[in-house]
Amino acid sequence: MLDFQTTDGQTKVIIPLQIRPYSHKAMPTITGSAFSEEAGTVLYGLYEMEYLLPEGDRIRLIANHHQKTVQLMLFTHNPQLLKLLPGERPSSLVADIINRIHRYQIRSQSYKKPLSSAQQEKLQLARECINSLTLLLREERRLKSLDYIGHEELRRKVLSLIELCRDGNRMLANNPIISEGTFGYLLYDAHKAAQHYQFNRLHAVSRQDQMDFTKIKSNKTNQAPPCFVWDSELHIGHNSHDLDDALRTICQHYQLTPANNLSELSANRFAKLEDFFRQFWRDGQDWMEYLSITDKPSHKTDISHRSDGVSITQITPYYKFKGLAQKGYVNLNQLIKDLTNSSQEPVHARTIKGAKKILGCLPNNNWVALTKHQQIILRLDNKLVQIRYFIKDNLFYPLPEGQDLYILSQVSKRHLYFPERFGLKITAFISHLPTFFKSFFKSIGHYIAHDLQEEFFNQVHATHPHSDQNFNTPSSLPPKKRSSLHEALENNGLLANGQTLEEFIKEHINNSPYVIARANHPPSPPAYDNPFHRALGLFRHIARLFIDTGERNPIVGTLAMGAYVYGAGAILAPNTLADVLTKLHLKGLIAGIEPTQRLAHWMSHGTRAEAASASITYWQATVASGNMDKFFIDAVNILKDDLAEVAIIASLALSLGYGITKAIPSLQKEMGDFPYTNYAALGGKGGTALYDTITHPGNDWLLGTCKWFLKGVINVGKLIVAPFFEGYYYGYQNGFLRGWWKSGLLVKRLTKQFFATIADLILIILTIPLLEISSLLIHIPFRGITNIFRKLLASLGNVKTIGQLFLSFAERPSLNNYLSDFRISRLYGFTSPFGYFSNHLLINIGINTLRFIFLPPLQLIKNILILPFFDLASLIFRLSLSIINPTSRIFAYAIGIVLDTLGDAWDNSLGFLFSSSATGLTIICNWLDTKIGQLKQYLLSLIEIARGELYNWAFAEEDNHTHLALNEQEYYCSQPRRFELIPHSESHCLLHKLLDKGTDSYQTESLNQEIYYDKLFKSLSKTTSETADQQFCTVQPS
Repeated sequence: MLDFQTTDGQTKVIIPLQIRPYSHKAMPTITGSAFSEEAGTVLYGLYEMEYLLPEGDRIRLIANHHQKTVQLMLFTHNPQLLKLLPGERPSSLVADIINRIHRYQIRSQSYKKPLSSAQQEKLQLARECINSLTLLLREERRLKSLDYIGHEELRRKVLSLIELCRDGNRMLANNPIISEGTFGYLLYDAHKAAQHYQFNRLHAVSRQDQMDFTKIKSNKTNQAPPCFVWDSELHIGHNSHDLDDALRTICQHYQLTPANNLSELSANRFAKLEDFFRQFWRDGQDWMEYLSITDKPSHKTDISHRSDGVSITQITPYYKFKGLAQKGYVNLNQLIKDLTNSSQEPVHARTIKGAKKILGCLPNNNWVALTKHQQIILRLDNKLVQIRYFIKDNLFYPLPEGQDLYILSQVSKRHLYFPERFGLKITAFISHLPTFFKSFFKSIGHYIAHDLQEEFFNQVHATHPHSDQNFNTPSSLPPKKRSSLHEALENNGLLANGQTLEEFIKEHINNSPYVIARANHPPSPPAYDNPFHRALGLFRHIARLFIDTGERNPIVGTLAMGAYVYGAGAILAPNTLADVLTKLHLKGLIAGIEPTQRLAHWMSHGTRAEAASASITYWQATVASGNMDKFFIDAVNILKDDLAEVAIIASLALSLGYGITKAIPSLQKEMGDFPYTNYAALGGKGGTALYDTITHPGNDWLLGTCKWFLKGVINVGKLIVAPFFEGYYYGYQNGFLRGWWKSGLLVKRLTKQFFATIADLILIILTIPLLEISSLLIHIPFRGITNIFRKLLASLGNVKTIGQLFLSFAERPSLNNYLSDFRISRLYGFTSPFGYFSNHLLINIGINTLRFIFLPPLQLIKNILILPFFDLASLIFRLSLSIINPTSRIFAYAIGIVLDTLGDAWDNSLGFLFSSSATGLTIICNWLDTKIGQLKQYLLSLIEIARGELYNWAFAEEDNHTHLALNEQEYYCSQPRRFELIPHSESHCLLHKLLDKGTDSYQTESLNQEIYYDKLFKSLSKTTSETADQQFCTVQPS
């Protein structure tokens, strides 16, 4: 049962922690009205919780208003820890592959102990692969950016090490109860990442690109060791699995007690599905219990609207922490006294085992101090509690448990209830619409007025004595002024202290001891941005959606391909399909041809359209059935956590698909009786791209295509118009004629680039048979069919193992008493329809009238029909499980006894031949796959080398200007709210400088006037139950 506390009219749920955060504070969400000059202004708020760690480190868990997962920020002085944390390394091939395989090492530590022999062998394979890859890190750093042959040799070495590890994993899977599992999926992802990796065309790989910060000895301002900032938003985004891995790594490094929810996990996929259903059921019960509460815990939301169009949303969380405060204690006795209200003296011991033995015969509130281990073991409520601590400035600070960190990360998922998060998502999307158009036209305008204009006049003034003189730039720029919050965030206006955002951030960086832990060379931008390369890339992306599914699980992929052919054949050639099925002794499938034709006609009209609909539907159904556990878990989690985004993207996709069919009459004729699936299929990818383009405007597909077109226009202008400008500036002889000579050189360069582009397009097309076609038509069927035979032979050779599996199923411990856990729903009853909903009398009366008319009948239907139906269904389901559970155990036990007894004789005689055949087949398949893969990769390497040299031959000069180096200024300027996440003083608070309406510092006429303004931040008064270190910030309207 949850505990609640009501303070100042707000009901909060009590979150029990062993150690409360050292500090926690709130920041408001700031949005601009779409109909004001602040349109597009969005600064999402947050709730931040911080723990101190040994060696001056700290960890911050940040619950953002617009995200479902917690943002983790680790401040550490240990660069070795940064190598172990999860996250992609896109700037380094070797480091990225090491990190991908290291994820299995992290997750294997959370499996139920002891690990099975197969799990230990997989873990050893991962270690050996990582050790071999580590030797390639130095080799990667030595390669120059133009060493294309060296790059491809490195790629082949990495791929060979991955394949060696995959072969070992496949050999372990020659067992009926062992699969390639999570490790196999991770190795497949690593293989694909290495195969499609694009090396940086300008910069060599640095240590920082490999997340190696060991050579950074001191920071910018003094000789103190630097403090590195690991931001989960940069490295893992909002991937909940990677977030759990990060928490596991941090707990292991700082020797925190592992979280219960992140340890002793099931490795079996069916056990994972069972755990998911169990947790899903508990969440549903918690939700029902929450709905039955009269005074529900809720956020306290204060929205203030400023006259300039800025809205400030201050949200006080619905939860409150309970536990021992993380603060400095003079001694351990004071720490224990604050926790237990007892003054018991400690008992000292040398080992944890000895401490537990001592406490076994002592009453509650007794404790043992393990000074050597910096640990306390306390007997509290008849349980042994372990508390680790560290010493700083002669004070004792308790360390949190891993469970504390996990609970806070889960609370952060529910930091806002669904209505608040949904509303913020919709508001932000609407607010981004004017920003998108403004940003798009502004980018296009800047590209024309700055980049293209500069390129044009550089062509005009090149080779002339005064070519360095700027003929088209005004002598002075108008001074910036403090105009709006949006302009200040765009670095076009001033903050309240008279600085621009860029100047404010530069000052912070110069005085900051923090170093952002990330690569300093981002991956190279795409080499070609013309529509032909983009269209080909889109085609390959869609094709990989089909191919990757089959490559991940070849058996499911092979069956899905069969289902695809069956669906298409039922429409295009039903008689031929029936004859083929008869010859294959699959007559039972013939009965499905007619229902397939009816389904296809319901979805689409026309032979080709019906065939496509049926085949894709059957393919998707087979893939989903083969991975039903993952499909179901992902679908539920997406609908539960990302419903707002799903609703927006779905509406965009359906609208786009509908618009496409209306624009193309032939498509409209092919729409069936239920066209919405076709609308979604046609507009799905476009809807996702449109949503991402609007919410994250930048150099995307739309802007890139427009820039490519404008680049072509300016090239035509440089060829034809530039000579006349040059003649105007430098005369006929030195200007006009020389201009045409330079146009000739430009024609030569553009011709070279044109042929390079065409040749590259041809080379890319040549890779399609080696990658997509060979995978679809050869590799997936080969691996799928051989895997079926391998599993069949392995099963016939390990009968005793299968029998032991049935016995373990029959003898498994029962975790549920299904009937005793049955509870009648607590939602029965009636509630008053009357309430206070608005400050306006007429609106309040209208709402209450509507509620009085409709609410009682609805509640009556709920009490008579809906709730009894769910309760009866729950009771029947529990009765069924109560009958099925013992019955299934009896049958499983009987089968297990028979197979176990039979296996003793079979496995050591004929069964040995089957298991040996499975091993031999695996060795042969691995050898063939390796040799053919090496040949294929060698051919791909030749193509990649030719593409690299071709691009360098034609575009080397232009490519130098497209690469940017990442630095801390870019980190803050790209998202100014990040400044508030780094420790800083109140005098350097960006939010203050944005929202304060102080006068401009450059206006000298106001220097003698006294400035008055409302204080924007005020700390809330602490109640007796609040700790002294709790911090909140509230924003007052001006």
